[in-house]
Amino acid sequence: MRSRVSWACALSVLLEMSDLISRGVPADLTTGDSAVLDARLKELYGLSAEIVDLFHTQAFSPDTISTPEDVCAAFANMILRHWDLCCISIYLRDEEGHLQGSAIHTHEHFDEKKARRVGAEFAAAVEFQGREVQSWVGENEPTGNGRADGSRERMLEELGLRACVAVPIHARGKLVGAFVAASVLPERLRAALDGIRFIAAPVVIGVSNARRAAAMRDQHERIDHLLEQLQQHSSALEKANRELRHVAHYRSLFLARMSHELRTPLTSILGFAEILLDQEDLTESQRRFCEKIQSSGRQLQTSLNQLVDLSRLEAGQLELFLHEFSVSEVLNESCDAVARLAQKQSVKIDCTPDRNLPSIVSDRGKLRQVLYNFFAHAISRSPEGEAVRVRAESLSPARFQIIIEDEGEPLSDISHIFEPVEMIAPSETASTMNELGLVISRRLIDLLGGTIELESRNPRGLKVAIELPIRPTEGRQK
Repeated sequence: MRSRVSWACALSVLLEMSDLISRGVPADLTTGDSAVLDARLKELYGLSAEIVDLFHTQAFSPDTISTPEDVCAAFANMILRHWDLCCISIYLRDEEGHLQGSAIHTHEHFDEKKARRVGAEFAAAVEFQGREVQSWVGENEPTGNGRADGSRERMLEELGLRACVAVPIHARGKLVGAFVAASVLPERLRAALDGIRFIAAPVVIGVSNARRAAAMRDQHERIDHLLEQLQQHSSALEKANRELRHVAHYRSLFLARMSHELRTPLTSILGFAEILLDQEDLTESQRRFCEKIQSSGRQLQTSLNQLVDLSRLEAGQLELFLHEFSVSEVLNESCDAVARLAQKQSVKIDCTPDRNLPSIVSDRGKLRQVLYNFFAHAISRSPEGEAVRVRAESLSPARFQIIIEDEGEPLSDISHIFEPVEMIAPSETASTMNELGLVISRRLIDLLGGTIELESRNPRGLKVAIELPIRPTEGRQK
């Protein structure tokens, strides 16, 4: 699309130039032989047609003329073919603002080194003066050309040339280049002078088109490269996801098998421990050992249940079983469940739910599991003789919250409390014994449509605020 726009702009410029040809014929030609005038106009119209063809090729076959150097070479060849000059040089500004040779074409019998010397000298003169520079050996140089000492003429004579012209190339009022032509026959260069002036503007258009096309090619190449990288990364990501799914599947199978294999003997151990504790003739040491067996067995049973729950949560296999119940009842049940732990830690539980709290529709078992884990965590953090405070209150007709506060040591970084990776090393304090339960509880809260916020208080204490919906949100109902 952009190439067609460039082509249309170039064509409109050339049409304007054609009109200038017919209106701007030099005065000396109009008084001379009409045959000479016709020949001159014919040459310029022929040159105009070649320029149109060049722009057409550049627009619709961009690989043929793809760089600014290609454009300059094509225009230089045009002048060389039409007037058989010795050398043509086109100079364009580089990134630093200096004129640099972009194309140098010479007659087959003329040395390229000489052409470069002539081109550099006259391009520098144009850059310095900002105007057209001419030099005719044996003739007076036009006023304003500078170098009145005749050094350019001597250089031309030294190189075997008789005339040289440097035409400035402008774009948006600024000098962007110079078109230099030299010949051993001054009359041939005079005949080509109008064509050289005429061709300066199309050179700018052609170079601009080439640069835009090069920029677009570079952009397309970068896009293609990025797409290729994206496809490679997508393939690698898909492969990694497949491997992760396989790992998750086998881990779930392992946990299910391990849970099944351990639950059966564990149930027997807990059962026999309970039978032994019912015996009245146990010594104090025997009773203590049996209680230790029972406590450790229950801890192992809890760990097994948590591992299975975590596996199901990660696999998205845990479902909600919704029904209506009282939040106060669940709070009291959860407090009773941790009463023995609180008594062992010499910690009091202060539970004060709002009496006006309405009934809710949720998964009672999962909410009770969440509360048990956070209650146990708060108790394990609290010093002896302190209290864990629990309260529940309505936030709006659709939401309520449960707040749990303890008097334990402030946490330096609460952001990692729900990360399983932090539990690789064995715990050294009782305050972290329920961290796996907290990880599960966090995900259960998400499953229930709730949120949780932690606030570490100074000098002591941790506040846990659990916000839940009174009715399940749409999409979570099962």
